[in-house]
Amino acid sequence: MSFKEVFFNELKLIFSDVAIVITIFAGVILYSFLYPQPYTSQSVSELPLSVVDMDRSDTSRDIIFKLDATPQISVKRVDLSEIDAKEALLASKVKAILIIPKNFKKDLASSKSPTIAFGGDASYFLIYGGVLEGTMKSILTTSATIQVANLLKKQVPLSKAKLAYTPYALNIINIFNPQNSYIQYVIPAVFVLILQQTLLIGLGILGGGINEKMSKGEKGYFIEASTWMMMLSRVIIFGSIFFIHILFYFGFSFEMFGVSHVASISELLSFSFVFLLAVISFGLFIGALFSSREMATPLVLFSSLPLVFTASFVWPIEALPQTLVYISMLFPSTPAIEGFLRLNQMGASFDMIINLYAILWIQTIIYFSLAYFLINHKKHLLKN
Repeated sequence: MSFKEVFFNELKLIFSDVAIVITIFAGVILYSFLYPQPYTSQSVSELPLSVVDMDRSDTSRDIIFKLDATPQISVKRVDLSEIDAKEALLASKVKAILIIPKNFKKDLASSKSPTIAFGGDASYFLIYGGVLEGTMKSILTTSATIQVANLLKKQVPLSKAKLAYTPYALNIINIFNPQNSYIQYVIPAVFVLILQQTLLIGLGILGGGINEKMSKGEKGYFIEASTWMMMLSRVIIFGSIFFIHILFYFGFSFEMFGVSHVASISELLSFSFVFLLAVISFGLFIGALFSSREMATPLVLFSSLPLVFTASFVWPIEALPQTLVYISMLFPSTPAIEGFLRLNQMGASFDMIINLYAILWIQTIIYFSLAYFLINHKKHLLKN
């Protein structure tokens, strides 16, 4: 059979399979809109707080007013006791408790340092951090006002009183994540994983389906066709489709959800090209391993969560067992996620990710060679 005949037979088999078409088209597009939705809100706000005011002074009321005025916090309750506030926290009516002690104003006036107790639900770090940030801002603002007022009473000039309280100014600049949000690093990384998993499912269904047909003795072009022609056809077909998906993800989707991208087009396309080759080669290999088409979807989906946690963007790679780190490097998504984040979100030069680029090329060569020998072996085995 000529390469043209093999190519069109592969094309016909792929596009006549509803499961493959839904996975590589509908699945990819649907995920691009659905997955980022929970992260579109860049920060938490109006988190419910309970205040236990045991002082009942104008100073404590001023703190409560400032707390309610912060964007992160909404004072929903002013409880009479710690027990009431604790019950509200356990019932999820509030996310945190602030306790202003008795004689708070009196202790401040006598230059003592009273302790304000804070307790919060730390189940979600983003929520806990938002409540804590709003609380600290309000308390520190009140504290600064009181301390500056005390200095003014001692005839210290206002400019010197301010300088005495704040001898330095803190200017915080978030370099790689300006909004300090999940969306800037979670979405780009997960998009890479989505592209890999959908591509692997499509190739797994195709390869497993052909193995299933050959094991049943069904006739088809795949019996007589050259192995390298079949593999090259799949590289061209799936590579072309997913190259468009990459442009859609890193172009339109990034713009729509406000994800920053700083890499040059040429560097991004070069890295995307070898990433696709590595994933397709890996997909050809696992497709040759599957004995039926039904094995692809559950096995690939089952691997998604472990790959997320070993890709070093959700959990620091230094905190992972070294064995898991080495195993994760067998999958193209691990070096690809790190490479895309460095290149597209951190502004790294291509020289700085050349080791990750090399790993993807090594994976491509190894998996493509393994797939070739495995497909050849199965064809001869099932023929006989």
